[in-house]
This record gives sequence, structure tokens and C-alpha cells, in this order.
Amino acid sequence: YPLADGSGEVVVATVRPETMLGDTAVAVNPDDERHRDLIGRSVILPLTGREIPIRGDEYVKTDFGTGCLKVTPAHDPNDFEIGRRHGLEEIGVIGEDGRMNASAGEWEGLPVADAQRAIVAELRAQGLLRAEEPYTHTVPFSHRSGERIEPLISLQWFMRMDELAGPAIDAVTSGRVRIHPESQSRRYIDWLENIRPWCISRQLWWGHQLPVWYRGDETFVGSAAPEGDGWVQDEDVLDTWFSSALWPFATLGWPHETPELRAFYPTAVLSTARDILFLWVARMVMMGLRFAGDIPFRDVYVHSVIQAPDGRRMSKSLGTGIDPLEEIGRHGADAVRFGLLAMSSTQDVRYSPEKVEQGQALANKLYNASRFVLLNVQPVDAQAPRPVRPEDRWILSRLQRAEHETARRIEEFDFAKAALGLYDFIYGELCDWYLELVKGREVDQDLSATLLFVLRRTLALAHPVIPFVTEELWGMVPGTEGLLAGTALPEGDADLLDEQAERAIGDVIGAVTAVRSWRNAANVPPGVALPARIEADGYQATSSLVARLARLDLQEQGEPAATVPVPGGAIVLLASDAVDPEAEVRKLDERRAELRTEIGRAEGRLANEGFTAKAPAELVVAEREKLERLRTELDAL
Repeated sequence: YPLADGSGEVVVATVRPETMLGDTAVAVNPDDERHRDLIGRSVILPLTGREIPIRGDEYVKTDFGTGCLKVTPAHDPNDFEIGRRHGLEEIGVIGEDGRMNASAGEWEGLPVADAQRAIVAELRAQGLLRAEEPYTHTVPFSHRSGERIEPLISLQWFMRMDELAGPAIDAVTSGRVRIHPESQSRRYIDWLENIRPWCISRQLWWGHQLPVWYRGDETFVGSAAPEGDGWVQDEDVLDTWFSSALWPFATLGWPHETPELRAFYPTAVLSTARDILFLWVARMVMMGLRFAGDIPFRDVYVHSVIQAPDGRRMSKSLGTGIDPLEEIGRHGADAVRFGLLAMSSTQDVRYSPEKVEQGQALANKLYNASRFVLLNVQPVDAQAPRPVRPEDRWILSRLQRAEHETARRIEEFDFAKAALGLYDFIYGELCDWYLELVKGREVDQDLSATLLFVLRRTLALAHPVIPFVTEELWGMVPGTEGLLAGTALPEGDADLLDEQAERAIGDVIGAVTAVRSWRNAANVPPGVALPARIEADGYQATSSLVARLARLDLQEQGEPAATVPVPGGAIVLLASDAVDPEAEVRKLDERRAELRTEIGRAEGRLANEGFTAKAPAELVVAEREKLERLRTELDAL
């Protein structure tokens, strides 16, 4: 662009040479030493001969392009803002038909792409091009027509938002509306604190027609047409999100005080995606407070967006989409539901087939456990449990904790931990341990009552996560009525908590696990019962459980061959054909040597002031806990 005084030129870089016909300024950053002296001067716009000013604006990036920006307020949103700040003329050169208009001069009537080629050719012919190079950038296209979207200036209706934004901010900061996860609350508030007037008019065929009428130079805005002849209603419609913002109360009969409005407004929970937190959620809050006089909902759960397993977005065109019906056919509806809940996060997540398979395993495990109970229990009238042994009191106590924890996680919208915690209880504590602990007992009236109580409560607990299998099983359990879906979630019973039983059976589980691990390492056949004695505290009432599950033959006499550390002490394995004492001694010596080496390494790290002073606190704590574990194991050996 030649300087108007003939003293030189200004070089601009652009990907839209066809819009230069509508340029009304060149902008430079006032902090850019290369161009600061140009501010206040003017240039001649090529191909038109118009003189346009050079203005200083901080929007211009000094490290992008040439540092000189052509400003076309009529065809770029950012240029529009610059133009409004500097009072620039707005010259549109592209019409709504996608062709150059009369302001484009000799290029009038050309499609935009053709005009671009023609204008570049003319600039080249006049010797005004300094360089041409390929440049990749983002270009908006219509998904309907496939054509490029052109920003144009048009006359629209706007709504001032200041009076609406304040109460909507207060609704969240005061805790009346809670957004989960908390990070989304900050985004909500930031947007409302910087809100701008809302363009509410749309040039569409479908929607709520604007409540605006014209007659000559007169304009009327109201909820009903004005009196008199000659009034014509505006053909524009309201923005879809304006109409949607009225949805929570307009669908319930508002503005009339209907029974539905009294019963269901405000509602409890809105589940939504983060991309419409501003478009819809914030606007529902604003409109609800303004027109219905109250918040529209108490909790907003902003859920994850599920990506393909490779991290790309799910898309038919990319071939990365996953058909949920195919997944349901392959694994079951409960499995897919569990998997999605277990995947949920405060961030976007990759689809996890493993989580779905985990849900399928859980449903199968619960079905088989229910079948075992229903085939073995006796008819009982009582709904209450009848615990008679430590394992009965243990499972009832663990059930209460699972009910409390699951309810808390759901209340906090932490669905992943709710689902995975439920999995741990059902798959691990109930099926892998409790049912194995009772298999050696006679299923009398007392045990039957306890088993049925635990089964009923477990089905109700699991129902929100795996509703189909639990509903099916519910109808088979004695003492149930109606649909499980219509049953209240179980509330924990503090009277059933039993810390003593939890410690006792926790020790049993620890001991059995340790012996089983030893057996595997020593390649002892599963069917061989090892002679042993328990030299540990706390097993007076549970030694038979340890013996049965760990396949031990408890004896008082015999030569020690190996020692397995367990909670409260050790289990001494006695010499037998299955146990080689000398091999065990060698194994113990090797493990002691390993432990001493690891202890020395840990003590060295903790003695190093550089580590304890500079490492993260949690790393130092973990190292100290590791050292304590190693010392405890060495002492036991």
C-alpha cells in the first residue's frame, strides 16, 4: 500500500485479497518499533485509489505476518471491533448472494472465489505483489451447502444482558445452583462476567417470531400486536437458544400458575455437555430467575465427551464412531451402562472396551451369586438379617459402608467411583469372599435370612448402575414386591456396622491371600492340604475359615518348614512331602537379603537432605511408608 505522501509503502499479508476493496484502514501495534512512526499517516488503497488512515491498535500481533494489518470492518469480526474502536467506515463488498456487490467496482457480480483470482492477477500486473506463499489456516464452511461462510454486517435485534447476568452469577456463587465438576463453575462465571449484548434475531423460517411490529417509521415491541391498521410483524425469529432458555417453565404452562409448574419447577438435575454451558445452561438460569422467579434446577452435571479409543473424536466420516446398539448386542445393556459410568471423568475420555467388559463380568457375577443364594436358602418370613458368625457380621458391615459410599458418590456426581466401588463390593467382598466363606456351612434359617437380606439390599444398591439384571433378579427374590425401579435406595443402618468383625475377617482375607500366594510361588498343587499351625493373634474364632480357604491341615506338632507372614503374626507351614524345608530356608535367606538391600537404599534416600528438602512432600511420605513396610516384612521373616 503506497504511503499517501509518496515516501514509501506499507506491506500487508492477507489470505483475503478480495476483501481489500472494503479496507478502511491499516493497523499497526503501537509498541512495534518498526511501524510506530506510521501511526497517523495514510496510505492509498490499491485498485481503488482511496486514501485510508494508519491507526495504532494493540490487537495487531507484532510477530505475525508483516506487523501491518489491513482492516476490513465489514468482513471480519476482529476488524469490525477495531473499526468500532476507531470510528472507521464499514464498506461491504460481498453481498448475501455470495457475489461481489456494487462497492466492488469492476468486479461486481463475480463469485467471491473468482474475484479473488481476478484481483490477485490485477495486483500482480500492477507490480503491487511483494510475495506469494502457501498458507494453511482455518476456514469456516457450511455443513449444509458446503460453501464458505462469509462474515457480513447486518441490522439485528440485540438484548442487553447486564441486568440478567448478575442474578445468574449470584445463583452459582451462593450455591443455589451447583455445577459439577467445580471447574465448569469458573467457566460459567467468567463468561457471565464478560457477557456482551445478545443478538436474538435470526433469519430462519422456523421459530418464535419476533414480537416486533412496524408501521412506516414507527416500531412497536410487545407481547401482543398493537391496535390499529397497517402494522407489519418482523419476519425474523428469535434465536433458538432464546426459545430454549424458556423451556424449563414454558413447557409447564407458564405464565399461568399450573399444577405442573408448582410441582416440577424448579427441577433437581440438568445433565448437559460443556459446549452448551453458555448457550443454554446460563440462559436458562437467567430466564428462570427473570420470568419464573426462581432457579430452574439445583444441580448441573457437565458430563464427559467420549472420544474414540485412539483419542480422536467419534465421527462417521473418520470411521471412528462406535454404535452403542452393537456394543449392547455384544456385551449387554448393563455392561455398556456400567462401562460408560466407569469411564466418566471431569475431562474428555477415550472409549474403554475394557470397562464395558468389566461391567459384563459384574452382571454375570451378580447373576450367578443370586442363583447360588436362591437355590440354597430356606423359606424365611423375616426381612431382617440373623448374623450368627463373624463373616455374617462382616458382610453386613461392609454392605452398610458400600451403601453409604455409593450414595455419597452419586450425590457428588462422581459416577466413576460409584460404579467401580460397587464392582469392588459385589465382585470382591460379596462373591469372592463372603459366599466362599459360607459355602462350608449348613444354610439354616439364620443364614438364609442373612443371605436374602444381603441379596435384596445389594440388588437395590446396584440398580442405578446395572438396572436390567437387577430388575430381573429382584422378581425372583422371596420377600420383594413390585418393581425394583420403584423401590427407594437403601439407607445405611449404623447398627449393622461392626468394626471388630471387619478386623477379624480382614485378617482372614489377608492370611488366606498370603498363603495362597506362597502356594503359587512354591508350585503346591491346589488339592494338597498343607500341615500348618497359626502363630498369630486374632484367629480364635476364624481359624477354621483360614484353614478351609487356604487348604491347610491345622496341627499343633511338627517341624517348621516355612513361615508365611500374616496379619497379627505368621502361619508356620510344617514339613511334609509338599514342602522342602531346605528350599524354603534358601528362599527365606534370599528374600531377607533382598529386603536388607531395599531397606538400605530407602534409608540412604531419606538420609539425603537434597531428597527430603526438594522432593514433593507426598513422595517423601511414600518413601517413609515403603521403608516401614520393608522393615515390618523383614522382622516377620
